Amino acid sequence: MPRPLFLLIVGAFHVLFGAFFFLFTGFAAHLFIETPGEAALVIVKGLSGICFAFGLMNLMARNSADGPALSAVLVGTLFYLLFTTGCDVYWIVSGMLKPLAWASIALRVVFAGGYVYQLAVRKRQAI
Repeated sequence: MPRPLFLLIVGAFHVLFGAFFFLFTGFAAHLFIETPGEAALVIVKGLSGICFAFGLMNLMARNSADGPALSAVLVGTLFYLLFTTGCDVYWIVSGMLKPLAWASIALRVVFAGGYVYQLAVRKRQAI
């Protein structure tokens, strides 16, 4: 998939998901967290900003020329996806998150594969 289209899809998804978490914090907390308390609402609200920011960053970078800034967006987003996926797997296994979170994990693994592909294509083109 061409990089601009890939970054458009991933970026739009994250902006929408971040907005959903921000606007419907209580619903999102009850949807994904097994026993949400007051702290869960604060955490979900914080995650909304992080998710929105990564989406915005990818949307803005989608038509960028190759260079260090684009590499930072690709590598940084890949790290974010892998890190949050690892955390969510642990939290599901420990009973903190509901099984519905597996759907989010599956989607992030697909997105992470796309970033690995985009980075591999860039590396091949640079050689």
